[in-house]
Amino acid sequence: MKVRMLVTVIVLALIAGVVFRTQFAETGDGKQGGERALAVKTVPVAVRDFPRVIDLPGTLEAAQQVAIVAQASGTVLRQHVQEGAQVRAGEVLFTLDARPAQARIAQSQAALAGARAETAEAEQKLARLAPLMQPGYISRQEFDDAQVALETARARAGSVRAELEAARIDIGHAQIRSPIAGRVGRIAIRQGSLVQAGGEPLTMIVAPGALDVRAGLAEADWPQLAAARAAGRVMAEAYPDLLGATGRPAPAARGELVFVDTQLDPATGAVPLKVRLEGSPGALLPGQGVRLRLLLGSLADVMVLPEAALQHGQDGTYVYVVRDGRAVVQPVRATHSLDGRQVVEGELQAGEAVLVEIPKRLKAGGKVTLEGKS
Repeated sequence: MKVRMLVTVIVLALIAGVVFRTQFAETGDGKQGGERALAVKTVPVAVRDFPRVIDLPGTLEAAQQVAIVAQASGTVLRQHVQEGAQVRAGEVLFTLDARPAQARIAQSQAALAGARAETAEAEQKLARLAPLMQPGYISRQEFDDAQVALETARARAGSVRAELEAARIDIGHAQIRSPIAGRVGRIAIRQGSLVQAGGEPLTMIVAPGALDVRAGLAEADWPQLAAARAAGRVMAEAYPDLLGATGRPAPAARGELVFVDTQLDPATGAVPLKVRLEGSPGALLPGQGVRLRLLLGSLADVMVLPEAALQHGQDGTYVYVVRDGRAVVQPVRATHSLDGRQVVEGELQAGEAVLVEIPKRLKAGGKVTLEGKS
């Protein structure tokens, strides 16, 4: 019994020693029980100029491209080009069957001859009746009927001439030509297809060279863009959403804002705009999506921090700034951001150390030491 009690006492003593050592270690050096300083990673508050930009998605299109639409209805008799072919301005792309238009011409010519004869006869009859009207040899009704007959014959002749002209125009439209030099896009029809005048595009001709970026500006961003335009030219950059040959993001293409609509697009609620890119960027293709950045100037002498330094709580945004060896909570207001950097306003000084990685054990006002410094 005594041996068992002795063993129990020894075990309890060992446990007490372990607990004491743990508490002793957590209090610091064990001599004074002081607070241990946490090593923290910081960055200095930078004061510099900061770019003002608007980022928005956009779509590339050729600066000069034409939708080829049939001007006359008919059947495609021949397709002269293939998709991707390079064509000259005025080159024939498709030929429509002109035989229906030729038949209409023949019919209209015959009808016009009859209308002309009818008109001539009506003119002669009216000329004969006119001298007989005054002496009273014919009635007023008979003379009026002759005038109506002449007007009707002339109207019919005019209508037939219009039909003849329309048929001749359709003959000219039977050959569908490219209005510009460029490359043939996807062809939507084939030989034997029936096309309608003013219908869906048969193909697109895309001229080589400059590219445009089409985008929509949020209504909330309109005032700052309008102010920038009033101050001068607005430049832009387009970033493709792809990797270049090196495996890194392809370089940005620079350009200039050349068009901003004067009203919202009712379908999107945004303001349509267009940027003309400089040169012929090889990594960009019409129809490709890009990230468009409008460059609106810069903010002068503002405080800039990495976005990682900003903390967010119920009371707003704040940072931990090192003052007198302690992590002090400092409220700030974030205004502009760009590429992981944030413009802030608050009671900060240039060069002050701000935490960018927050230890889990850190408490507001806790003692800290900068990494790499003892």
